[in-house]
Order: sequence, then C-alpha cells, then structure tokens
Amino acid sequence: MPLEFGWEPFDVLLDDGILPMAQRHYDEIATDKDAVELAIDVDAYIEMDQDGRLHIFTARRDGILIGYIMWFFCFPERYRLTQYCSDHLYWLDPNERSGWTGFLLWKNALESLPRPCKVQVRTKLSYEDNRVSLLLQRLGLRPVEMVHSAYLEE
Repeated sequence: MPLEFGWEPFDVLLDDGILPMAQRHYDEIATDKDAVELAIDVDAYIEMDQDGRLHIFTARRDGILIGYIMWFFCFPERYRLTQYCSDHLYWLDPNERSGWTGFLLWKNALESLPRPCKVQVRTKLSYEDNRVSLLLQRLGLRPVEMVHSAYLEE
C-alpha cells in the first residue's frame, strides 16, 4: 500500500476528514479535557491557510488521509529577517505508527519546508513516552525547551 506525502490546503482536508482526525487527536492527548473543550475555529484556519501563515503537510495511504503536521509560518518581531516555521499540531493514525510511517512523515515535511526557514518544533511530548523526541532527534533536531502546562481556573 503506497504512502504519499505532500502539502495540502485546509479546505481540501475538510472534505477528507481532518476534523474527525482532530477529534481523535484531542481524545488521545488533550489535558484538562474537563475544562478545555475542543472547539475548532475552521474559518480562522482557512484564513491562515489562505494568507500563508498555515501550511499542512499530510500523509496518505492509498489516497486516504492518515496523518498531518500543521505548521505556522511567520517572521517574528524579534527576528524579523528570519522566517520561522513552528509545528502547531501533528497526528498519525495509531494503526500507522508502527514501522517507518511517522519517521517518513517528519522527514519529508522537514525536507520540503521552504528555505531559508528556522524550524522550531514545539511539540507536546509526553514524559511517559519519549518516542517522538527520539524520532525528532534522529532527524537532526535537538531538544531546546521544556514546556509546562496548567489550567488556571477562575
């Protein structure tokens, strides 16, 4: 079953099931679900995609969407001469996580990012499962920051 990777517009992905995938992603990894519900602003994603701030790299098997990495692109105020691309979300169907599919998704995405681009991968990495960090390090990325999270109630 052949794998295909590439950049795709958000509106096309709406027709191919990215919102149900986003729900599965949320169900799997979201913290504070009792207080922070999934409420996707589809119009905002479409606008960001159309003006070039959002780009989505996908994985498909036999034409079926199986995973994605969403990237934000910007020229930060502090480094306005350097384009940054930062991952926003990534997800791969659990049935596709064995073997090389995840590695190939990231490898192809990183190789096809526009140049020059300073890559910041700000993934949510679980301390219980270090697989994603190890995969990214194998691809030449290095750990830079640790993220802490808390839900601040009113």
